[in-house]
Amino acid sequence: MKRALALSGAAAAVIGTTLFVAPPAAQADECVGGSSSGKCVQVLSTSVSTSVVETVPMQNNSGTTASFTCGFSQTISRSVETSASAELSVSAQVAAVGASASVGVSESVNQSASEASSAGGTVTLAPGESILCERTYSAVTAQMREYSYSGTGTTETARYQVTVPSSLGIRLS
Repeated sequence: MKRALALSGAAAAVIGTTLFVAPPAAQADECVGGSSSGKCVQVLSTSVSTSVVETVPMQNNSGTTASFTCGFSQTISRSVETSASAELSVSAQVAAVGASASVGVSESVNQSASEASSAGGTVTLAPGESILCERTYSAVTAQMREYSYSGTGTTETARYQVTVPSSLGIRLS
């Protein structure tokens, strides 16, 4: 994948009889193609969300202080989800969202049950106390615009929404 670079000092340059137009890099987050034509994806807006994907309740019903361990049972995997077929590769979309969002993103995130249980750790609860161990999934949802560019200008080819994984984590509440 190539990152588009604007021609310095001018939007276009004439070389012989061929017009070479730089991709509109100021508008685009990621472009593929050459200096005369290609495709770009632009992130119009982003939002970050976190959801709970697995919960383990722990409650000390005994009369003495006791230790409890978060014991998760599932391997969790999440990958890029898009609302429409996109012409640019998933890696270009992820790179564009990553450049626009204030959190790290990737094509997929995975966490095994044992990794999550280790991350949750051990909690000491007094008699009657309770706590929830929660596995969380964070993602960036972006509104995207794809367009092609050439010597004759730009043409929008698609608008869609893409959800890009950010992280899987553990929280106690």
